[in-house]
Amino acid sequence: MTIAPRLGRAVTARLPRPTDIRIGGSATRTRVVDAAPAVAHTGFRLLCLAIVLAACAAVLLLNTQRAEGSYTLSRLAAEQTTLHDTRVTLEAQLSDLRSSETLADNARKLHMVPSTSTATLRLSDGSITGVASKVDGGTAITVDLPATGVAVDDD
Repeated sequence: MTIAPRLGRAVTARLPRPTDIRIGGSATRTRVVDAAPAVAHTGFRLLCLAIVLAACAAVLLLNTQRAEGSYTLSRLAAEQTTLHDTRVTLEAQLSDLRSSETLADNARKLHMVPSTSTATLRLSDGSITGVASKVDGGTAITVDLPATGVAVDDD
């Protein structure tokens, strides 16, 4: 056996044979002993296992939260689509009810007729312009001053 790397030169060492060593007159067997200490690394192994398990648990939690967020997002998108459709439908109904044809039809159903004359009130100075009259040609309706806000019928 050579131990050149340690000493820098080739040296041959002779190991004693089992028959060469005698203790108390009897021969004992020799054995090769490892120079490294036999230290158990169970603490380090448990630490590494705990880190791996914690990382796996964190990945599982993050994926679960992401999937839950995806389901929530798809549910909210479907709800948004439904609400948008409802809004479009309501706006169409409102514009139909606001149309002049619909208003005229509803007025005829209530036995209303178009006015032949109008009176207007200017809010900036409170002046009244025009004279309102009944449709059947009867007496005219005059409006009291804006301070009272009461309409007076001239019947």
